Amino acid sequence: MRFRSRLLVDLARLESNFKLLKQLCPNNETIFMVKADGYGHGAVPIVRFSYNEVGIKEFGCATLGEALQLRNEIPDGEFEVYVFSDIQIYLKECAEHYLNRRILPVLSNIDDLDFFLSSSEFKHCPLVLKFNTGMNRLGLDLSQTEEVIKKIKSNGRKSIYHLMSHFSSASLNMESKRNVEQKEHFAKLKSDFLAAGLDLERTSLSNSGAIEQKAGLEETHVRPGLMMYGPSSLIKPERTNSFWKGEIISQLETYIIRVFPVDRGTPIGYGATPVSDDGFIAIIALGYGDGFSTRFGGATIPYKGFQGKIVGRVNMDMAQVFFPKEAESVLNAGDIFTIWDHDPERLLDFAEQTGTIPYELFCQLTSRVPRLYNFK
Repeated sequence: MRFRSRLLVDLARLESNFKLLKQLCPNNETIFMVKADGYGHGAVPIVRFSYNEVGIKEFGCATLGEALQLRNEIPDGEFEVYVFSDIQIYLKECAEHYLNRRILPVLSNIDDLDFFLSSSEFKHCPLVLKFNTGMNRLGLDLSQTEEVIKKIKSNGRKSIYHLMSHFSSASLNMESKRNVEQKEHFAKLKSDFLAAGLDLERTSLSNSGAIEQKAGLEETHVRPGLMMYGPSSLIKPERTNSFWKGEIISQLETYIIRVFPVDRGTPIGYGATPVSDDGFIAIIALGYGDGFSTRFGGATIPYKGFQGKIVGRVNMDMAQVFFPKEAESVLNAGDIFTIWDHDPERLLDFAEQTGTIPYELFCQLTSRVPRLYNFK
């Protein structure tokens, strides 16, 4: 466990982001995606705060284990929890958790649907269906719509609790061909179910990238993920289409272990990488053991008016940051060194420099970096 390298999570900013979300979609209910440990921010404190202080009543996980953690650690929470991918309802121990712990499996293939409908134990469990409208990952195939309707009606059910799909290209303009096709496919899917006499209690299609472009808001629900943690989901050329003005809810801090001068050509660290100019090296207390990847080499980080550049190989426990000679007066061992703060542009710039995405920057931080929470 680190002591001075930490992820500071400002829950007041999470509440502020939710208020901004509701300005974009005031008529939609929210399923807040908290998979992968709340995108690396800590699912339990994120959900506890979102439920108790913000009023969010529905959450989305990827695995049954994630959903069980929420039920176990927030036992008095009267909220819905969906499991979107790793559901395994055919395993007896998993089925019992769904039935006894108020957890909703999202059914995305015929085999799981058959098991669900044929099991008397699931007779009164809400039916949640996910269709593939173009993502081509998980989801019932559109060609199976008639078959699915027949199975549901023959089981005596009159409604679908939640019908959903997922945009594959919401990071692009929502008027692009792929996104328009998916919207049309979902509209046709809803029409087919309604024409067959099945009620649709809830529907959802829009993830963060779609929501920040105000797309898919004709459905009852939206499913924000990344945007609730702050960044835009759109690729850089498309961000002019975004209505999103959220802030990063976290700040990744470390500190400077040591500062020393170097001459041009001085070899640094593993591999003896030579520096390109005279200047100073600041050793910071983050490495790949903390989720600060070896791919970050060459990226720049702003610090007190100067641009530091990560040089040499990122180590397991530390990294080397090069500064020009002019930065000497601001470089002191023991000082706090911030990797990202609440400015989304800073995080997005770091992601672009390192060839990664904000999701990964958040999620790859290991448990060695403590999460500290500001509860207002």
